[in-house]
Amino acid sequence: MSIAAIIIEPKDSRFYVPVSTEVFFERCWLPGVKELKLELTSYFYSPGIDLNKKHFPKLINELSLLKEWAKIMLTENDCSHLIGRVDRLVEEMNVAFKDEGVIIYIG
Repeated sequence: MSIAAIIIEPKDSRFYVPVSTEVFFERCWLPGVKELKLELTSYFYSPGIDLNKKHFPKLINELSLLKEWAKIMLTENDCSHLIGRVDRLVEEMNVAFKDEGVIIYIG
């Protein structure tokens, strides 16, 4: 299984952003999420979470903290992979949230 971001009821059905495989999430994301006590990011794995534009600043902050944690705690390859996925997710969500009514599900 994989964790991905999709737009609920999309105008553009091509919005699909891979976030992580479950195995990688459990091994590399989850320890940081737990240690940093990240709220929104903790729902990526289960049960998933619906996010709108008002959640975006908090999510960006959480993901920034996770990236800094990864630089210290993960191997170079794992860190690079996690940061690449986070950066792409933020970039794609930034574009999607130009439409005020968009709701993005991550899970």
